[in-house]
Amino acid sequence: MTAPRWAIAQPRMHWTLAGNLGETLAALDAAAAAGAAGCVCTELAVTGFHRRLPELVDATALADAEAQLRAACGRLGVAAAVGLPTVTADGAVFNSHVYIDAQGREVGRVHKRGLTPSEATFFAAGGARGWTSLAGLQVTSVLCREMLDVDALLAELAGGAGEAGPRVIFWPSYIGESDAEQAALCEAYRAGARRLAMALGAWVVQSNWPEGLNLPGPQGFGGSVVIAPDGARMQALPRDEAALVVVELA
Repeated sequence: MTAPRWAIAQPRMHWTLAGNLGETLAALDAAAAAGAAGCVCTELAVTGFHRRLPELVDATALADAEAQLRAACGRLGVAAAVGLPTVTADGAVFNSHVYIDAQGREVGRVHKRGLTPSEATFFAAGGARGWTSLAGLQVTSVLCREMLDVDALLAELAGGAGEAGPRVIFWPSYIGESDAEQAALCEAYRAGARRLAMALGAWVVQSNWPEGLNLPGPQGFGGSVVIAPDGARMQALPRDEAALVVVELA
């Protein structure tokens, strides 16, 4: 059986929805051109993760952005896992990772539960998550700092995925090693990722932003990692620069 090939996007961040959507669509094009079955995109890929984010959370505009992503996936025959806000009918906003199959259909989404104090002033907390079938994989998402919550994640993900196919945990992120404290925190995140990979027999595929607009200049962002089910780090993308690579989840 051929090993699934997935692209990891580590795109430039923009202040506008149009700019970030354009980056995401370009990543899908690049993934398809490289022969990947899918592309994993970072936390809040469609809006960017910056102080102007609340200005971009418009239900109509976000629905149109997702429609463009779904159309691109269907046209290119490539699946995607993409970060974007979900706005509910009662006005609640979730930080979500959305799964789109190669026919352009949304097949699932995970809402971030482990919010930082600043995120909790804007986003609602999500609930439990499970596994979703996507492009021959069984996938779930752990968003950014949730990688510290390994015990809680194991409690809800240790059960069977229900379908055949490798398990893959997408790890959309916005983390940087801007100082010694943040570097230690990032190492704790990666330790959590290794522990989760080994406990669940799953790949962990991170897509981290390579920059932060709120703090311009190199801050140790990027460096997206791929961790194998045995805990070995198989890939690391460059620091502080945009990139896209394709990995085999053998």
